[in-house]
Amino acid sequence: MNEYIKHKILIVDDQHKNIQVLGSLLREKNYIIGVAMNGKQAIERLVASDDYDLILLDVNMPVMDGYEACKAIRKHKKLKEIPIIFLTALVEPENIVMGLEAGGQDYITKPFNSKELLARVNTHLELKKSKDQLKQVNEWLDKKVKERTEELQIANNKLLELDRAKTEFLNIISHEIRTPLNGIIGALSIITHFELPLELKEMLEVLQTSTNRLEEFSQKALDVSLFNTKGEKSLNLSFADLNEIINHLVIKFQESAQLKGISIVYLNEASNSIVKIDERFIAKSFSYIIDNAIKFGDRESQITIKTTATPESFIIVFEDEGALLPEWYNISFIQPFNTKSHIDENSALSLFLSKQIIEAHKGKIEMINRANGVTVTVVIPREN
Repeated sequence: MNEYIKHKILIVDDQHKNIQVLGSLLREKNYIIGVAMNGKQAIERLVASDDYDLILLDVNMPVMDGYEACKAIRKHKKLKEIPIIFLTALVEPENIVMGLEAGGQDYITKPFNSKELLARVNTHLELKKSKDQLKQVNEWLDKKVKERTEELQIANNKLLELDRAKTEFLNIISHEIRTPLNGIIGALSIITHFELPLELKEMLEVLQTSTNRLEEFSQKALDVSLFNTKGEKSLNLSFADLNEIINHLVIKFQESAQLKGISIVYLNEASNSIVKIDERFIAKSFSYIIDNAIKFGDRESQITIKTTATPESFIIVFEDEGALLPEWYNISFIQPFNTKSHIDENSALSLFLSKQIIEAHKGKIEMINRANGVTVTVVIPREN
């Protein structure tokens, strides 16, 4: 079977002789032929059928000439892609330009050469075939992208539901822990006022330490739940002095640092450290960083805190001398309840919460190893 058998061509010419010559020539190549005697008739044929692959269009015709017919054809959505080859005796450049501007793809001058006509017809049919195939591929790709997008949206919605459920569960558990815990803490507080044997006092200290840790854990879990749910809306912003906050924390942690022979040095190089923040949460975030530095700092070492400022932000650098971070550790990807992230006594809750707090302030936090310790850099923008 000839490869041209599927192609259907419409010949539009008001001269029967031209139609006969063209029709005979194209049929020899197994093209299927349709005929119209003028532009108006051609449009009627094309609108009634959607299987034409190419149009051979004469220019000089009664009722509607080739240029007008071409423009009218292009107004129909389903006819816009059909290649049109003008048949014309007009060879002036302006006539050729008129045909191309009307929407034609090519032109053949009369009297035409048979081989040239067949070659151009074949070229435009191949081009149309390629365009049709490309269109089908694009439609298939669009369909697959749409299907994949819908699948991802469904998966994302499920993940969001799971995350909400996890946050709600964490919130409930933390509240459930705190309710009986408050009773235990109150009872222990009363018991400490009684005269007790040494053994009982030691047991009481263990109980107090354990309840304090449990209370701290439940509060951190509640804060994580809060930031997971509300993000930056969790913050109560007001202007505060970072210098005062850090000074207060240095005093607060002096005793626990001195128990390990660790000194804390604070260097404030920011001339103006007033910034709009949630003072309570920023203090918590810095507390967790300093506490971690003390826990993993070497005995008789030093923790250095340095504050500098730029026109856009404040930079707070915490440097300790002690244990290095594991090679796999990256605070950007830390998860609060991942056992691999367990590098402190709270399953990484402290550092995860620090990260949440800083990022809610539109800042960033980075942790890197040095030769003899870890550097934590916090950047807080002046404007939130």
